[in-house]
Amino acid sequence: MFSNLISFLRTPGLTSTRLTVFVVVVLIQQVVTGIMPDGHTQHSTFSGSLIQPGEGDGEILRRFEADLYTIGSEHFFTVSDDLRAGCPWPDSFGLTGPAVPGDKVQPHLVYNYDGTIYLINLPPLVTALPAAIAPDTTWEHAGWQMTAVEEQTLDGVSVWIVDARERRGRQQTLTVEASSGVTLRAEADVFMGQGDQFRLTLARASSKQLEPPVGTQLSELKGQLLSLQAALKRRPDSHGYELSQRQVDDVLAGIEQTTRLSKGTPLEDLVRRMRADAEQQQKRLASAASRANELMNSDSPAFVLDLVSGTKMDSASLKGKTVVLHFWDYRDAPLSEPYGQTGYLEFLFNQKKKLNVQVVGVSTNPDLQTAENIGRGRRSARKLSEFMNLTYPIGHDDGALIKSFGDPRDSKGQLPLWIVLAPDGKVAHYHAGFYEVDASQGLKELEAVLSELLRK
Repeated sequence: MFSNLISFLRTPGLTSTRLTVFVVVVLIQQVVTGIMPDGHTQHSTFSGSLIQPGEGDGEILRRFEADLYTIGSEHFFTVSDDLRAGCPWPDSFGLTGPAVPGDKVQPHLVYNYDGTIYLINLPPLVTALPAAIAPDTTWEHAGWQMTAVEEQTLDGVSVWIVDARERRGRQQTLTVEASSGVTLRAEADVFMGQGDQFRLTLARASSKQLEPPVGTQLSELKGQLLSLQAALKRRPDSHGYELSQRQVDDVLAGIEQTTRLSKGTPLEDLVRRMRADAEQQQKRLASAASRANELMNSDSPAFVLDLVSGTKMDSASLKGKTVVLHFWDYRDAPLSEPYGQTGYLEFLFNQKKKLNVQVVGVSTNPDLQTAENIGRGRRSARKLSEFMNLTYPIGHDDGALIKSFGDPRDSKGQLPLWIVLAPDGKVAHYHAGFYEVDASQGLKELEAVLSELLRK
């Protein structure tokens, strides 16, 4: 486009009037296509609510904010959800818009409803309107059937009312700025639980063009954040806060440069939160590493587990075997990550059991520690075992065994806890939290531990 402008400027007899008209046309074309001129960054802020319908306007369950940065032809978003129970920071930013692949993280909330975690996608912050849009025009956007309803004027701005429907029955109503495709207002259906219906609202609160130096900073910072996000290798449907040691190292390795780039920009708070979280997680990991060093080569405590099948298992029967103790809640509901790691553990067990390896699941479900709820706890573990086709035994005690090894939750860590016992009954491995899983390699870190023991 700008090469055309240069050629045009060299046209003999060019008048200032023609030049002015040409430049205006170029800028209008860029705005209509949602592309900002080089060196310009448009910053739009949004506020929204998750609402449970009821008396009056209903009950607001969650308030949130979102930001959209249009830098050249790219749209970069951030979402500020609940800091303690909302979207973890590694999943709270990314590229959005119609050109972004569907497997990339998109603006969403994380909400715990009746003990089940839901990832609630926001309505699109920016939409590519058809060039020849008219009432009843339809098109596809990220799995949604979009239909133009009518054109209106809102606060002197031309907008389109767009109806969006999805094959599962959800519906959204969008008010989209005609010139940029940016959503000004939106209302969406949300379903959680046993078909309980909620309402999600979104409204643009402000829009401004950032000063060129700030836009340049943001452009470089955006690249840094996206590179970090790719390096973390989190799944698009992740909702856990815990990072592995490698992931924490990745964050801290570039945090000084990221912090410097964020100074004076709207992303300064996000980077500050990243840094504080990574430093806190480093302390948690250091505590787990310290506990691992204390336990290494020590004798495992004797134990007796009540198996959910109705029999018992004692530690004496495991002597001479390489044993993996997997402490987790083993509940079928709510079924959330890292439940999928039990599938990889089952696969590893089937690979290694002929080499005298035994996997034992140890349920930490509180139901199994109370007489009135023990039946429910056993049924839950059996349902999960059947759902995941687990063949290794699952047992439980009164919680004493995990405390004897060191419950990671006591130092702000999370389950699962993985303990590997050598054939002589000594502790050979202690790992708190999930393993990083490669779909083609499974639990490669745990497998490496077992392989080393089996070579001895």
